[in-house]
This record gives sequence, C-alpha cells and structure tokens, in this order.
Amino acid sequence: MNKKRIPLLTALVIATGLLSSCRHITAPEYIDVNNVQFGAQSLTNPTLSATVRMYNPNKSNLIFKSGSLNIYVDNRLLGHTELDSTIYIQKSDTFQIPVKVQIEFKNVIGNALSLAMKDSVLVRLEGKIKIGRSGFFITRPVRFEQKERLDLF
Repeated sequence: MNKKRIPLLTALVIATGLLSSCRHITAPEYIDVNNVQFGAQSLTNPTLSATVRMYNPNKSNLIFKSGSLNIYVDNRLLGHTELDSTIYIQKSDTFQIPVKVQIEFKNVIGNALSLAMKDSVLVRLEGKIKIGRSGFFITRPVRFEQKERLDLF
C-alpha cells in the first residue's frame, strides 16, 4: 500500500466516525419557571431572579454552554439576560437554569396596573442558546410563549 494514502485513509476513518456519531440536536423544551424573586439595588435598578426548568428530549447527554434571552410579558420587554453557566444535562431528563434579569423599569411601570388586574399573562422568551456534546457546540434559536398564571394576591 502506498505510504501517502495512509494519512488520508486515517483522516477519512476519523471523519466518518465523527459524522456517524453526530445526531441532530433538538433544542431543550420549556417546562416552567420556579423560585421567582424580586430584588433591587436601587429603585431604578430592579432585578428578577428565577429558575427555569427545561427538558432535554435528546437521546444523549448535552452541555449547555451559554445563552442570550429577551423576556417579554404581554408583549412588552421585561428585560434581557445573558446566561454563561456551563450546565451538564442528562439525556431525556429535566434540568434547571438559574436566570437573573435586569428589569427594564420604564416598560414595567406603564404596565404594572394592568398586569395587577389580570389572573394570567403571556410570557415570551426569544433569543439563542449554545448547546452541544463531545466538544461540538451549535447555536439554537429559542422562541417560546405561554400563558402563565399570576398569583399576586
């Protein structure tokens, strides 16, 4: 066998193995939000922290690397969050992502009274997340909306 072909065949075998092990990665599915807490360093700088529960529908473990989300309540921007935690996700299992949002105060004040009168609101998440496995990461868009029950009183 020609010695020049050995590196080429080796590369071909490795590439075939990598491609056959890669399956399509499905974005995690939203379940709900827990542990919602309001905080404020000042009156003009309120924050919202919560835990978002999600489900991994993939048949392999994943790693959540990062994300960038805009959070809307009744189609008004509540705030933006950058997620930069590495989270190891088991296959076909639920997992939690801690989220901290700087609230856009001007958008909340104009809407606060109308939100207080409702028993539920439309929550929408838009952005992107980076997930992957075995050192290969892809960016997936996130677009989710759901009516959430408000229990203010």
